[in-house]
Amino acid sequence: MSDFRFKGAFPIGDTDVAALPVKEIGPAVAFYVRVLGFTLVEKAAKTAKLKRDDAEIGLAVNEADPEQASVYFEVDNLDALRNELIDAGSNPTDFRIDQHGGSKYRVFFDKEPYGVCFCFGSKME
Repeated sequence: MSDFRFKGAFPIGDTDVAALPVKEIGPAVAFYVRVLGFTLVEKAAKTAKLKRDDAEIGLAVNEADPEQASVYFEVDNLDALRNELIDAGSNPTDFRIDQHGGSKYRVFFDKEPYGVCFCFGSKME
């Protein structure tokens, strides 16, 4: 059991978190399950739905460019998640403080091998 929870998945820009663009469903699902700990909820030939804690996302083979897609995952223990990503072979950025909507967030970024950019963060008290 991980020492953190995913509290939600939110679009950055015009990204549709219910249809994150991927080139192939199989390898993308494998990445999200193995590296990010998502559970596969539903899978079809060109789409998949995944869930981890309170975060739900969809993957889709569509016309959108994965390199232009970004999603924000709210997480309650960023240090534990970042360490887990490093242990899984990923290369997340260092932490930084961002401001959004008048609040400060501690965040770091990572990217899946297929192009989608992730921002992992938590609101600072």
